[in-house]
Amino acid sequence: MIGVTIEGMDNLQKIIRDFPEFGYRRPIIAAMRKAAVPVKAAMIAELPNNLKGLKKAFRVSPGKSKEPSMLIGIFANKATYRNSKGKSWDTYFFALWHNYGTLNMRANRFHNFKRGVRKTKTPGAEGIKAGLFVERGWENSKFKAQYEFEKKMDEEITKFLVKNKY
Repeated sequence: MIGVTIEGMDNLQKIIRDFPEFGYRRPIIAAMRKAAVPVKAAMIAELPNNLKGLKKAFRVSPGKSKEPSMLIGIFANKATYRNSKGKSWDTYFFALWHNYGTLNMRANRFHNFKRGVRKTKTPGAEGIKAGLFVERGWENSKFKAQYEFEKKMDEEITKFLVKNKY
């Protein structure tokens, strides 16, 4: 880790005064993007073999709030799947069903559904079993993401201080 020492209150006030009001967003977003790479890769690696086609739907996107944030996961309207009957489906739905499950196979501990499990009269119609591959990918990569974020933030802060000759 790189240490930065600021001597004197005058230097500190000069740095704060010269730093643009929203200038902090760019280095933080850059660091978050760098940290999102191993998370996205881990989520794709956790996909079951029959869902490897969903990797096109994984995206990394900066959040739109005032506070810097990063969204990682499967987004709607990014890829489509055409079944044997010719009907097109958004891959987001397949990812949702296979990650959280359907009917009696729902993973309620991670995801709250608005409607309860309905009763089925057909034996064996228990739904799609929850794979929880998104959660496993996050758990497997969160420490790597934290390391990448801290490393990139150190680089960005140092670059800012060198550029502005502090």
